[in-house]
Amino acid sequence: MASIYNDIRAALETKLAATSNLPAIAYENVPFSPTTGTPFLKTQFVPTLRRPAVMGLNPQQRYQGVFSVTVFTPEGNGPGSAEGYVGTIINAFEAATSIYYDNVNDALLTEDEAFIVLESGGRTLLDNVTYVSIDYAERQLALMDSPWFYVPVDIGWYIYE
Repeated sequence: MASIYNDIRAALETKLAATSNLPAIAYENVPFSPTTGTPFLKTQFVPTLRRPAVMGLNPQQRYQGVFSVTVFTPEGNGPGSAEGYVGTIINAFEAATSIYYDNVNDALLTEDEAFIVLESGGRTLLDNVTYVSIDYAERQLALMDSPWFYVPVDIGWYIYE
């Protein structure tokens, strides 16, 4: 089912956009013209795996990948200008973070909003909610590409469907 990737990307991008104190975001295949001297973020969505989670008939699938967010800041201002943004991103996508995304309303949900409590006391995820788990968020090697100093942040994600 190809649309699962659209749902995962939307969940991750919506979470990033909802994170406070970040500069403008350049999304993949969307026109964006950076302004020299003004920080910005650039995203890249990289699915890496789709495999059965268990053996048997109609097994649940495990999808995983990397959501890369690169922080661009003006060169010549030292690494601290990027590190604040890097820290904010890593904190927003901390390992073991759960993202609940309402596909219909294009909105993030809390865990309580994403589940229905059954009479038995169990819970079930609402229809049209994508549940993405964050495995890690790691800063990568900083680089220069005039007029930018940039730092990639790789966010490992997975989902079962």
